Amino acid sequence: MEQKKTYKKRKTQLKSSTSFAVDLTTEILLRLPEKSVAKFSCVSKLWSSIITDPYFINLFQTQSLQICFQKDDNLFFSSIPQNSNRSYFSTSLSFDQTKLPENCSHWSSTESVHALICFHKSDKLIAWNPCTRQFLVLPNLLPSSNDTILFLGYDPIERKHKVMCIPRNRTFHKCQVLTLGSDLISWSWRRVGTNQAHSTSVFTYGRCVEGVIYYLAYSSRRSHMVMMSFDVRSEKFHMIELPCNFTGRRLVTYKGRLACCNRNIERGFWILEDAQRHKWSSQHFLSPFGTGCRDLMSVANGLNLKGFTHAGEFIYAPDRFSQSFYILLCDPVRNTCRRFEYNGSVNSEVEDVDRSMYALHTFPNHIDSLKAFATLCNQAKRTGSGQIVNPSILD
Repeated sequence: MEQKKTYKKRKTQLKSSTSFAVDLTTEILLRLPEKSVAKFSCVSKLWSSIITDPYFINLFQTQSLQICFQKDDNLFFSSIPQNSNRSYFSTSLSFDQTKLPENCSHWSSTESVHALICFHKSDKLIAWNPCTRQFLVLPNLLPSSNDTILFLGYDPIERKHKVMCIPRNRTFHKCQVLTLGSDLISWSWRRVGTNQAHSTSVFTYGRCVEGVIYYLAYSSRRSHMVMMSFDVRSEKFHMIELPCNFTGRRLVTYKGRLACCNRNIERGFWILEDAQRHKWSSQHFLSPFGTGCRDLMSVANGLNLKGFTHAGEFIYAPDRFSQSFYILLCDPVRNTCRRFEYNGSVNSEVEDVDRSMYALHTFPNHIDSLKAFATLCNQAKRTGSGQIVNPSILD
């Protein structure tokens, strides 16, 4: 009898100590960068169960400015924190490196939508999670087409990503939609009617805001430009008229709303106030590169407005670079500026003697999450219709 009591006492102590170890480990992991957390999932079964637990994943989500560029078959990427109270500082950037999937050079990408980025080369479509360094090759379009425009959306109610593809530079009545992370027995592309005949151009690209994908297009007769919207959940299209004096082709998210602006750093932008009533408002802002800011003016040449952080910072970065570049995050309200510098001549891993030009991709408000890609990978394994490319996260 006494042995039974002793056993129960030891069992209770073991549970208590295990619970303490889990709580302590969780607190430690929450204070680490996402790259380190991804690595530590291989330490033990206990750590892996903690990191993949939905509660931990929701606590761990952070936002950053994700930047990347491609050199040969390698992808170099870096993450810039979007929360800082310092008025001005300058820091150097460092890049991580991963292998791209086979035959995936000269790719074009979507924006970052709830932790995922999609890009395509020819007819190959790929989803990427920078946090886990994993790629997932998506099913081929039906029929296969090289001349398409790719959009990525997220339904915050059902918590599902959807990829939407439309033809480039011609009038169309139907698009193709793929639901990611669905519970269907097999996942495949579906044809969805647009209800609004319209055409796109070579400059068309989209922006997902609060469960709706927006993109600029032309009316069916190409008589004038319009704003198209695609509700990710209902998969319905709507046409939004633009103001008569509308200018700007760059779509960005500004304080949770869709905004359109020019690349020029001296201009204002249009904000969509009410899509049903086709109501827009214009807003002008003072350039942070005024005559009183000599330090900023010295690096402003060649920078374009890329978007805004959720905190209201203006993001300026070059479209292309050779060996070095600057990225500026400026807040005109708080009069703060953060400068991030990359000097390729110092980092030998990407040094190039012929000074080749590299396209710089920027993804504002990127969510660092482990959950989104885990759902996709489980679906691909269950259906056998997707190829998971997972470079070793221990490299």
